[in-house]
Amino acid sequence: MPYIVVKEARYYTGDPLNGSKADELLVWSPFKKSAKRYVKRGWAEKAAAKLHGQVEEVRK
Repeated sequence: MPYIVVKEARYYTGDPLNGSKADELLVWSPFKKSAKRYVKRGWAEKAAAKLHGQVEEVRK
């Protein structure tokens, strides 16, 4: 199942690393359809730009 990763910003699938607060724009779903929707609509890119990161879709 794919999920969105914002590289270099320490966020993934909406869960923050290192105890940081999650941004609302980064509350992404690990579900395939939701992950694709975020990429298709550009929401992932907006969140990444806000955090100076890069968007990557990862499959597990």
